Amino acid sequence: MTRRTLTVLAAVALAAAVHAATGPERPVARGHVPHPPAPERQAAAEADAKSAGCVSCHSATDRHTMHQNPAVVLGCTDCHGGDARVAKPAGAAPAGPAYRAALERAHVLPRYPLAWNWPSSANPEGSYTLLNREAPEYIRFVNPGDLRVAREACGACHLPIIQASERSLMSTSAMLWGGAAYNNGILPFKRYILGEAYTREGVGATLVNPVRPTDFLVAKGILPSVTALPAWETVPPADVFRVFERGGRVISSQFPEIGLPNNTGQLQRLDEPGRPDIRQSNRGPGTGSRIAVPVINITKTRLNDPHLWFLGTNEQPGDYRSSGCTACHTPYANDRDPKHAGVYAKYGHTGKSVTLDPTIPKDRSGHPIRHEFTRAIPSSQCMVCHMHQPNVFVNSYYGTIMWDYEADAPFMWPEKQKYPTDEEARRILDRNPEEAAIRGKWGDPAFLAEVSRLNPKLKDTQFADYHGHGWNFRAVFKRDRKGTLLDKDGKAVADDDPQKFGKAVHLTSIHLDVGFHCVDCHFSQDMHGNGHLYGEVAAAVEIDCRDCHGTATSYPTLRTSGPAARPGGMDMTLLRTQDGRKRFEWRDGKLFQRSAIYPDLEWEMSLVKDTVTPGNAHYNEKAARAKLMHTGEPGRKGEWGPGAKEYAHADEKMTCFSCHLSWTTSCGGCHLPIQANWKTERHHYEGGETRNYATYNPQVARDEMFQLGRHGPVKGGRIAPIRSSSALVLSSTNINRERIYIQQPPVAASGFSSQAFAPHYPHTERKTETKGCSDCHVSGQGDNNAIMAQMLLHGTNFVNFVGFNAWLGEERHVQAVQVTEWEEPQAVIGSSLHRHAYPDWHGDHEKRGRRLPEAHDHRAKGPAGCVMLRGEYLYSAEGPGGLRVYDVASIANKGVSQRIVTAPFSPLGQDTHVASRNATCVALPTNQPIAPERNKGELMRVTNQEQPFHPIYNYALVTDAEEGLILVDVNTLADGEPRNNFLRRAATWNEGGILRGARHVTIGGRYAYVAADAGIVVVDLDDPLKPRKAAVVPFTGARASALQFRYLFVADAEGLAVVDVTTPEKAARIEGARVRLADARRVYVARTYAYVAAGREGLAIVDVEKPSSPRLYLRFDDGGRLDDARDVVVATTNASAFAYVADGANGLKVLQLTSPEIQPKFYGFSPEPRPRVIAWRETASPAISLAKGIDRDRAVDETGGQIAVFGRIGSRPFTRDEQERFYLRPDGTVWTVSDTGDPGDFRDARPPAAPRKAEAR
Repeated sequence: MTRRTLTVLAAVALAAAVHAATGPERPVARGHVPHPPAPERQAAAEADAKSAGCVSCHSATDRHTMHQNPAVVLGCTDCHGGDARVAKPAGAAPAGPAYRAALERAHVLPRYPLAWNWPSSANPEGSYTLLNREAPEYIRFVNPGDLRVAREACGACHLPIIQASERSLMSTSAMLWGGAAYNNGILPFKRYILGEAYTREGVGATLVNPVRPTDFLVAKGILPSVTALPAWETVPPADVFRVFERGGRVISSQFPEIGLPNNTGQLQRLDEPGRPDIRQSNRGPGTGSRIAVPVINITKTRLNDPHLWFLGTNEQPGDYRSSGCTACHTPYANDRDPKHAGVYAKYGHTGKSVTLDPTIPKDRSGHPIRHEFTRAIPSSQCMVCHMHQPNVFVNSYYGTIMWDYEADAPFMWPEKQKYPTDEEARRILDRNPEEAAIRGKWGDPAFLAEVSRLNPKLKDTQFADYHGHGWNFRAVFKRDRKGTLLDKDGKAVADDDPQKFGKAVHLTSIHLDVGFHCVDCHFSQDMHGNGHLYGEVAAAVEIDCRDCHGTATSYPTLRTSGPAARPGGMDMTLLRTQDGRKRFEWRDGKLFQRSAIYPDLEWEMSLVKDTVTPGNAHYNEKAARAKLMHTGEPGRKGEWGPGAKEYAHADEKMTCFSCHLSWTTSCGGCHLPIQANWKTERHHYEGGETRNYATYNPQVARDEMFQLGRHGPVKGGRIAPIRSSSALVLSSTNINRERIYIQQPPVAASGFSSQAFAPHYPHTERKTETKGCSDCHVSGQGDNNAIMAQMLLHGTNFVNFVGFNAWLGEERHVQAVQVTEWEEPQAVIGSSLHRHAYPDWHGDHEKRGRRLPEAHDHRAKGPAGCVMLRGEYLYSAEGPGGLRVYDVASIANKGVSQRIVTAPFSPLGQDTHVASRNATCVALPTNQPIAPERNKGELMRVTNQEQPFHPIYNYALVTDAEEGLILVDVNTLADGEPRNNFLRRAATWNEGGILRGARHVTIGGRYAYVAADAGIVVVDLDDPLKPRKAAVVPFTGARASALQFRYLFVADAEGLAVVDVTTPEKAARIEGARVRLADARRVYVARTYAYVAAGREGLAIVDVEKPSSPRLYLRFDDGGRLDDARDVVVATTNASAFAYVADGANGLKVLQLTSPEIQPKFYGFSPEPRPRVIAWRETASPAISLAKGIDRDRAVDETGGQIAVFGRIGSRPFTRDEQERFYLRPDGTVWTVSDTGDPGDFRDARPPAAPRKAEAR
């Protein structure tokens, strides 16, 4: 090695050391001269001259011009810039000084050589905003397809496509940012205004639509413009968390507020003794830490970052790609599964190249597979971005969903508990935003890369081979409702069968199974955009199912008809494969499509009309019955067949995939905890390091939740599958490591709950594993009540979120008991996940005798017979103490001594107590935080197309054994203004003393079901201030009730009974629907099981799959130690279900109901519970009630009142009338369905003399 080489290496090493010691790298001054744009045409000799020096080193290449078309004539510097006059000196060695000197003269040099690992040719890891700081000339040199410079390098031929791509959703991220802003209450604009774009120099830019949108274009979802995302430090909070209310940080022991121009903190020493002010900024919203938390997440947390304006992060399988045009058209090695990566699977999944270019190292990640463009883009390249829900969650196409930390946990967690250092945590979280990764084995990139190799050993699931964001994805298999694996014939596969995953049906898309890749359905316009700015993916799609498959009455036109299709549609018969053959071709009455990936692959298209035509080779009676079901009363009777004037499931009424999906992914919540002391880089715009960082922690991801609602106008208002799309809960730890709020759901800009839902194309279509009649309509077997509740978005009380604390009402107290770890994953203490993720802490828990160590209580004014948590307030009915609302915002704040507050929590005082004689229960129409006052005005009603709240959502309902029913307007607690927190009665009702002895209330939409001496009294609250008795169902000793769809389950003196409330005004007991229990106190219904707190008999679990014939599944008393059960709630954490039991004098008991270890069918819709006590805590006084966990799958109530935000303009849940059409006749009687039907149901309504002409194709 020469002295010159040693000197160069020493200089680079020194620069790296200086960089590490002094912080951000300083730019190197370069005298860059912009290179001329690449020409549209030129002579071959001209092009050769522009490559002459380059090929002296790059002596071989895969495709000189990157283009497959030989008519493209380009030289190296046309695209990349640089100086082609410089050649490698004769005999120069690559490590020698002469070679290096020539390289520096020939190449464009970076301003930030250390960040680029110069002179490495590999994409740097996690570069993000490096492209915005770097010189455009260098960006063009390393990637001519980057959108900052693509106009220069590619614009002579492709300018319209470049311009369209700049405005496409894949570049602007408008739906991710706009949806996050609207759903979390930050901006009130559902026609989004935020989007990402940059100038050539990397400065944030506003994009303007090429034409001013007319009313027609607005209806198509086209936006006038999108503008840059403001810095997170300046965005005011929309949340109603207590720390964001008026006030300022005035605690003298605190550090000065972030950004406060006073390093002594003197401005903060204004604290009134004994009454600390914990507010976030004395300078108002949008300063200090009083900011919108989700914007920190958008700005700094890796979440579908980066999009096309930046390079891929290039450090994990599934993360390798370039930026701009090259991000898609130049594949990288990301996945070894041929179904995912096609012809590129053989190149591995670590981003390594097989190029002929001798200068490109073949053993280093971060290089494209070859130096060539292709239109044969594999789905594995698409999945780099589209592998999580803000970006459409297309991994469901592969039949995979996010892993839950529990399945096959012994393989994924270390035997010894990990205690990562801050440096280790930061290094892992830069790759993977899940905080759990810092403790799991998959935080190690080497382990992560080979997770799929574990599959032969696994018993719970199978893992995919791609790991975008460092995540693991588990396979979804066909199961029955109890969770039993099923094979292709619907036969059970044993849990202990070593070949079970080979026998069970993997629920991939049928398109994937025949060889489809994304580009086989989404053509050029869907990829590049059509030049308009869109805010929603659904609005920007050109293709529709019928374009290729036709309908029940017509063959496909092969013209696109999706929302973004041009007038008349694009003619798909003109599409060609890369070798020039037709992509679609009719042959002998059959339609074939050729693969865009595999030159020799084609498949016959499934044509809907053929499947419904008797005698056709493709006739399928199940499909024909579904597609030709008659409408109206004939359809209710099951009649189907051709010739009807109208079909129940016509294409204009519902999307094809409403039935043809096999499953839909649903997010049951993600936890975003802010750490104020963590300094991290911004991922957008100017970059730079600032305080505050949020990890992103999925809590519950389910695959068995089938839900329906309506698309917005852009999709014709059709019925479509609905998924839970974003159910955030936010926490924040300040600079003094105080938890200033924990696990709080925001409120949407429309005032609806931010537990967001959206119409969804799940990409899980299949031919056999489709939906049947009883998935949407009442089954003649009477066994799908829970399925109907799920489908209609009423919720099932199964995936509810209890969180860090269980909240109890006691005879003389209210109390919060910590039931999970604070660290991620927030495992329930004592659970199987707790044992795997935290073996040391689990061992400590066992040594404590499973006692939960942390709890906080407050003296109550009477027995807290009902408690309900909404946001940072705990509502409690306290007998002679009336209704009391506690401030529990600081329940986890170590800096506050009184964690549960009744003293004035505003400087001007407050009164959140409503006196009554004997308050027995309190209920709110939803326990999800809402703010009905936001949902008013033209912006909400007209522009955003939001439905109004039903007025019942303004109130809390209190039952009083002497006074009856009391309504209290509680909106003041949701307005972010502490100076008006005064609660008053709005109405009191007890007509004729009918509510004497009222002791419990259940709310179902506009109806309240009150347990009183008279029995169950049904009260109509359509006008809440004028209650009306709707019905009375006599009971002796009715104690409590729980509602699920058409049935009310009542705990009374004799046990559990069932009331039919299909029509609440005609509510009636079901004879024989009785399970006798000696001391039933409360009942909680979670999917197909009713959990009855049965006093001295412990917990009774009743199978209510058929509500008309409930049966006792088991009694559980923990060997006699659970013998005073007063109340019970059920919740899901990660993959397991838990029951929390208020066990009277015994305190709180935590029961694990399911887990991979105790119930192998844990992935079922309603697996059989197998309870065992995993933790307990004594309480300050006997525990008598529990607060239900936050509803995560309830978007609408039983009478059509919307609760949760829907994330697409005009989309919504069903109204009451629409819900009832699924199961009620006009006269109010119930109609039922069979999944198979009867032979006599077929009706050929075509005129008998009509000629049967074959339709032209």
